[in-house]
Amino acid sequence: MTTTTVPKLRPLTIPRLLDEAVRLYRNNFLKFIGIIAIVQIPLTIIQMVVSLMAFGDFFATLESVGGPGGATPDEIFGPSYFTGIGASGLLGILGFILIQGVATAALTLAIAGSYLGEDIGILEAYQRLGRSWLSLIGALILAGIFGIALFIWFLIPCVGWITGLGMLAFYWAIVVPLIPPVIVLEKQAATQSIRRAWDLARRKFWWVIGFVLALFMFNQIIVTAPTTLVTFISQLIFGDPLAPTSAQLTIQTIIQSITTLLFSLIYLPLQLTAITLMYFDLRIQTEGFDMDVLSMGFKGEQTDVAQLVSQAPGAQQGNWFTMNEMGYFVLLELGAVALLMAFYFLLILMGILFFALMAASGS
Repeated sequence: MTTTTVPKLRPLTIPRLLDEAVRLYRNNFLKFIGIIAIVQIPLTIIQMVVSLMAFGDFFATLESVGGPGGATPDEIFGPSYFTGIGASGLLGILGFILIQGVATAALTLAIAGSYLGEDIGILEAYQRLGRSWLSLIGALILAGIFGIALFIWFLIPCVGWITGLGMLAFYWAIVVPLIPPVIVLEKQAATQSIRRAWDLARRKFWWVIGFVLALFMFNQIIVTAPTTLVTFISQLIFGDPLAPTSAQLTIQTIIQSITTLLFSLIYLPLQLTAITLMYFDLRIQTEGFDMDVLSMGFKGEQTDVAQLVSQAPGAQQGNWFTMNEMGYFVLLELGAVALLMAFYFLLILMGILFFALMAASGS
């Protein structure tokens, strides 16, 4: 990433960072979506076709349950059902490699280039990857193993119960999403990337919690709510959702696949943009990355920002967390439990009000 001008970098607040992510995404809308679409659209079509072919007999058999000479459980869960399960599993692995590995690495490279002043095209982003996508896949596999270790910690009585959920939330929501920028931009080894991402996130613990929480709410509004609404409406339009026919199940599968694809294509690039900008902001706030860029040269000179990005500190030694951070995990867990209880209390209250209104209207 060699630019002719020094990028104007500065620490940002959470609202400004979200605004910058949206602005960068809007200015590169087609390019960012194209990088993901070039992989996700063919993969989704293949997954949908395989599912319909493999589960077609299963849907038809399931429809005959309860009728004269209806299907038995052995007929329902026959060879076609398990063929569909196996094919879906293989496609899931392929999707993990292509989307979480190759496409994510290419998009991260393009986002960083646009943020730092270099225009990287769709095909160029893939051409520049080299072997970084292999390192990213290896790092994500190691991250999954480390996540299992944290879950085992959660099962330990007392200390695990009061800190484990907070650790898991911090790890999966913040640390793991920071791994792609660490691998692609810093060229860190897969074995060191998890610790490097953890060290970056822990420096601004509550700041990154607030940023990711805001991003999560954004996701619920943009993806989850519309997808759920479209699925529910399609179930009402194309038959009884409690007893659908095989044709209705097929139509609903197609609609759900297309809906999920469209909203994912819109949101995933925005999410990766926000996470990549969060990565840069953490380096600006805690490592003085903006001052390092300024010191490389004056306006009008060639500035090799890519080289400077890759000159990041290695993974630190010592403890993964301090006693203060253990307290943070406890507070994070208590806050999550309190929000969950408030949510269920609200649902119960709405249910009571609904039945009270129904009873009042009936009388």
